[in-house]
Order: sequence, then C-alpha cells, then structure tokens
Amino acid sequence: MKLLKLLFLVLTISCTKSNSSINPDKYSNNYNINSGDKSCENIFQFGKANLCIPKIEGMYNIINNIESKDYIQSKNFPGNTFVAYYVNKKLYKNLQVLWEDQFDDFFQIYVTNHNENKDVDISYFTEVNKNYLENYLNSDKWETLKKRLENINENNVFEKPILIESYSLSKNSMQYVTLVTIKKKNTSKNMIAIGNMFIVQNRLFFSSYNKFYQNFNSIEEAKKRNNELMLKIIDNNK
Repeated sequence: MKLLKLLFLVLTISCTKSNSSINPDKYSNNYNINSGDKSCENIFQFGKANLCIPKIEGMYNIINNIESKDYIQSKNFPGNTFVAYYVNKKLYKNLQVLWEDQFDDFFQIYVTNHNENKDVDISYFTEVNKNYLENYLNSDKWETLKKRLENINENNVFEKPILIESYSLSKNSMQYVTLVTIKKKNTSKNMIAIGNMFIVQNRLFFSSYNKFYQNFNSIEEAKKRNNELMLKIIDNNK
C-alpha cells in the first residue's frame, strides 16, 4: 500500500535531499493563524477536518519560520505536506545547523495529500495497522524502499528498521517504535523513530518523534516524550 510506504518514509525524511517539483505553497492557505483558542498555535484545515496545532512547552514550531522554511521544504517527500515541525530550544536558537542533518529530539506532523478528501473510519484504520505490522516491515518490500530512499539521498545509507513495539494511546491512534541505523561516510548512528497515525474529524494524520539512541533507557525516554506530544494533540482535537 502506498500509504504504508509514506508512513515509514517520513520517519527518515530528515535525510533526504530537496525535490524541486514540490510546490511549497500548496497548502499555505490552509492555516488559520488566529485560531481563537489559547491552547492552539494555529489551525490546519485538511479536507473537512480542522486540526488544532497545539502550543508545546519547551518546543518551537518552525514550519513558517523564515530561517527554516526552505530547509523544511527540502525535507518534504513528494505527496506529503508538513503541518508542523517542532524543534527543541537549543536547535531553535541555532537554526542554521539544520542543514547538517538533524535527527535528534524533533517532532513532525504531516499529511499525505491524496487523503485530503477521504473519510477514514475505524475499520480502515484497523486495516492499515494490520497491513503495516504483518506485511510491511517483515517483507521484501523493504529492499525496494531502501533503494528509493538511497536514490534520493546524497549521503546516508539506511539499514532495515527494527520494529520494537506497537501500541495505541487511544482508539483513534496507533504508535510504532522503530530503531533505524543510519550510516554516513565512516560514521554510524542509531535513531529511535516513533511513528504515529491518528484520526481527527474523519481525516488521517501522521506524526513522528525522533531521538538518537544512546542506551535502552533512551527508548523509554523517547516513548514518554512522544506520548506527551501525542496526548496533547489528541486532547486538543476532541
């Protein structure tokens, strides 16, 4: 399923190079900056759904920041649109280092454009989850995806991701904890990538939280942070 490929592609999207065919302004009018809600930074309209993009303590959404807009767009994948891109305070104060490939402690919300007018119910959600767990990461489809990733990537080599755990924070969301080895020249790093898919007002959204792997405890730390972020989104969009 194309949807499943896109789900994983964004987990590693911070390594990809720019694609000139992307129209960065396609969804620029979908934001309502004056949301009228103190808990929402702004509202993103996707089909019939209005997603509250929450204010998150200790993180900064740089999706519309002049200094980072070009970088974020260069990391987009054709067919997807970033809705929000959160970084920590340290990175926010030094945005020029974004171009050095940042994998640590950032959170993305995004959509696949072809789902804009697709009503999504629990049965469809369950089907996608089943296919992802049973037929995707445990199949030869990874080899095709690996080639695609490395064809559009100038410097990084990806090892097959390891699915550590899947769980659900709510009936309308699923979480996937994966460990990805990324090699660049003579260096190798492990990244924890937690992918989320969730339904808001019958539309399907995705997000991911990424953190460097240091030791086993860093997996639990990444899960805790991802869960905090996702519950904030879920609670603000009830």
